[in-house]
Amino acid sequence: MKIAVVGLMRHPIAEPFAGGMESHTWWLAKKLIERGHDVTLFASGDSDRTLGLSACTESSLETHPQAQTLAGEQACNMSAYASAIKKICHGQFDIVHNNALHPLLLLSAADLPVPMLMILHAPVYPELAAAVQYAAARNASGNLAIAAVSGSLAAQWKPIVKAETIYNGIDVDSWTFESEPVPNLAMWYGRFVPEKGPHLAIQAALKAGYSIQLAGPISDKTYFEAHVLPLIDQKQVKYLGHLSHSEVKQALKRASVFVNTPMWEEPYGIVYAEALASGAPVATFNRGAAEEILDDRCGVVVKERTVEALARGIVEAAKLSRYDCRDRAESFCHIDSMVDSYERLYQKLIDRQRQNERLARQEAISMNVAALAPMTLPLNEMDVAS
Repeated sequence: MKIAVVGLMRHPIAEPFAGGMESHTWWLAKKLIERGHDVTLFASGDSDRTLGLSACTESSLETHPQAQTLAGEQACNMSAYASAIKKICHGQFDIVHNNALHPLLLLSAADLPVPMLMILHAPVYPELAAAVQYAAARNASGNLAIAAVSGSLAAQWKPIVKAETIYNGIDVDSWTFESEPVPNLAMWYGRFVPEKGPHLAIQAALKAGYSIQLAGPISDKTYFEAHVLPLIDQKQVKYLGHLSHSEVKQALKRASVFVNTPMWEEPYGIVYAEALASGAPVATFNRGAAEEILDDRCGVVVKERTVEALARGIVEAAKLSRYDCRDRAESFCHIDSMVDSYERLYQKLIDRQRQNERLARQEAISMNVAALAPMTLPLNEMDVAS
C-alpha cells in the first residue's frame, strides 16, 4: 500500500521523543515500512528523514521563528496541513493515516481522492469535536473510519462519534527485560507538566522508602522550577535529563517499580507499555486507560489520588512478578497487534473506495447508454401523433 502518515507539527517525529505521540508516529511509520509499505511521513522538516519524510514546515513549531505566539503557531499549523492536503491530493496514495489532532485535515476528508483513517489520541475538546462531527456528517461514502487508542477514550467520544478501539503498541522485542532490578528504586518519566504530576511521584516514592529517578523534557519550566526542582537532591531524587530511547530502556530495566501520576484522563499511556516490557511493575493513579492496560499481575491502580495511597501502591507493586509484567507487554501491548489492526482497517477502507468507484463508473455508463438510446413512443401515442 502507498500510505500517507500525517503527524503533529509541534515537535519533530524523531528521537529524543518529546512525548508519546511523537514516539507512536515514529514507530508506526517504521513498522509499516518494514512490512513493505510505501510510506510518506508528513511532518516537520527536522523529523526523521529515514521514514519517507515530506516536510510540511521547515522546522517543528516549537522552534519555528514564526510560531512563537499563539496566532503565529495557528497560522503555521494551517499552512503545514494545507501543504499536506495538497500533496496528498496529487500523491496517488491508497490511504491516509491521520495522527494529527488539527481539524483541517478532517474538514477536508470528504473532498480527498483517498480514504482516511483518523486516530483519536486526545480527549474531547471543542475544535476537534466540531471537526469530527462535520467529517462524520459528510461521510456518506464511508471513506472515513475513526479509531480511538483505548476503550475509555472511545467512551468519551461516543456522544459525538462511534470509534473503534485499537490500542497503542510498542516494539516489545526491542525492550530489554531485567529480572533483577536495583532494590527500592522507582522511576518516573514523561513531560514535566502539571497534568502529569511528577512532584507527586517523588513525594510518594520517598514516603514509601524508595529513591526515585526522573527523566523527560521540561515542557513547563515554571512548573518544574516551582514543584519539582526543590525536591531533587541527586541522591534520593535524581533528574536524568531528556533521555534517548536507548537511555530510557537502560534506566527502566534498573527500576524496581515504575510510578505514573496522571492528573488527567490520559488516553493511553505509552509509558505503561514500556515499563511492562522492561519488567517493571507499575503503581499509578486510576485515570484514563490505566485499568485497561494493567491487570492485577502487573500493576496497582490506586483509586485515591493521594500521595499516601500511591506510596502504598508502590510497595505493593514492587512485589509483583517481573515475568508477569513482561508477559502482559507481549500479549497486550505489542506493536504488531496494533499494526495488524490498522492494516485490516486500511484494506477495508480501500476496498470500499474501489467499490464506490466501480458503482460510479457503472452508473455513468448506464446514464450514457440511456442518453444515446433512440426515443420511442408507446403505440397509442404514435397513433395519436399520426
